[in-house]
Amino acid sequence: MTHREDKIIKDFITGKLNNAERKKVAEILTQSTENYNNNTSENYEFNTGAAWNKFKQKNKILNSDISEKKSKKQYFFKVAAVLTILISLSLSYYFMSYAGKHTISVKAKNEIKEITLPDGSVLTLNINSEIKYPKKFSENERSAKFEGEGFFIIKRNKQKPFKIKTGNSEITVKGTSFNVNTKKNKTEVIVASGRVELKTKQKKVTLKIGEKGISEKGFLRKTVVKNQNYIAWKTHFFSYENEKLKNIVSDINKVYNVNISFKNPKTGEIVTGKTTFDNYDIQTIVKLICETHNLKAEIKGKNIILSY
Repeated sequence: MTHREDKIIKDFITGKLNNAERKKVAEILTQSTENYNNNTSENYEFNTGAAWNKFKQKNKILNSDISEKKSKKQYFFKVAAVLTILISLSLSYYFMSYAGKHTISVKAKNEIKEITLPDGSVLTLNINSEIKYPKKFSENERSAKFEGEGFFIIKRNKQKPFKIKTGNSEITVKGTSFNVNTKKNKTEVIVASGRVELKTKQKKVTLKIGEKGISEKGFLRKTVVKNQNYIAWKTHFFSYENEKLKNIVSDINKVYNVNISFKNPKTGEIVTGKTTFDNYDIQTIVKLICETHNLKAEIKGKNIILSY
């Protein structure tokens, strides 16, 4: 008796065969018993070897049936595996396509732009800045990709932090306002209210009101904000006290996209008293500077040269 035949008999006895297999074995055994009864006499010698060989011959049919069923099962499982892979790939493609189609990209090209995000948070984009975010935030977090300069007012949600990914860093908040400025491999964050976490792959810092975090080339540091006009690009409000004229002009150049310079560099070293510009146009600002310090302005398009 082979190992396979032995196993079939054991499975028959222990009830492990299915109905079709049990029926086939039962038919073979019944035929063997009937043959034995028909040929039994006092002089009849039962040949166990021949009987078992006969059972084995008939058992080939059973083996064939079982093998065929196993082959069918193996084929079914192979097909199922292939279908599972195809379905998985199709679903992955679908969800990737779905996410792509439902990702919103907003870019401020030549003007400052204000937008409201899906959670009610508000972002003001400076010129040449861009943000990408999903049409609907996930259940666990709010996330966006940002490049350029922008002022965020994030709606508070302790259970659902807001994460902003820049070129080299990640900013995490739960509800606060702050300014972000990315330049090549550098990210600067200045906090106006609440707390902000700024991190790279190796390190992270927590910033509070009046602090600036700088991420550059994998390094993180934080400092106290000295120039409170960091948001002037948004408000066009400037306020200075005992500040050098060259520093004031530097801020104005960034906000108004002009190039104010001094014919004599020493002119830029003049220290001003208390100076305020409240949402003035560039012509008014230049006029006030000239009148205050007895200067003349030579204007050539966006290039403005100040001199005595």
